[in-house]
Amino acid sequence: MFDSVGIFAREAFLLFLDLEIKRARRYQNFFSVMRFELCSEGKKPKSKGAKSLKSLLKLIREEMRETDVIGQTRDNEVMILLPYCDCAGANCVNMRLGDIIKDFHFGNREFTINSGLVCFPVEANDMAEIMNKLSQGPQTCPTAGLN
Repeated sequence: MFDSVGIFAREAFLLFLDLEIKRARRYQNFFSVMRFELCSEGKKPKSKGAKSLKSLLKLIREEMRETDVIGQTRDNEVMILLPYCDCAGANCVNMRLGDIIKDFHFGNREFTINSGLVCFPVEANDMAEIMNKLSQGPQTCPTAGLN
């Protein structure tokens, strides 16, 4: 269900997201979902990218609240569920994490970090809308790695 650093697999993360949508509707709460995608700048072996992603996941887990749900939803994609986090708060977290990731040292590899952010119920009202908004036109954070 999750690995040693508390990162959930795709199915478990989507289950938590579905439960959060139902809870937020019932109690008229809000939450946000962030998405980070690690895109390699060169054609290097996949194992190196996996190692970099694992380090990045550990860093994100250390920086987030214990109540935030983090999932590795694809080989190179991380989603973060921020309960009770409105749009303004989510933007602050997104900028802070973007800066931390930008300064993260990936060794001799360079990556581009694509990110997305959706606030419930302001920007999306169900799972399909949330996933659609996150996959459309992600914002690009500055390039991470060695400059």
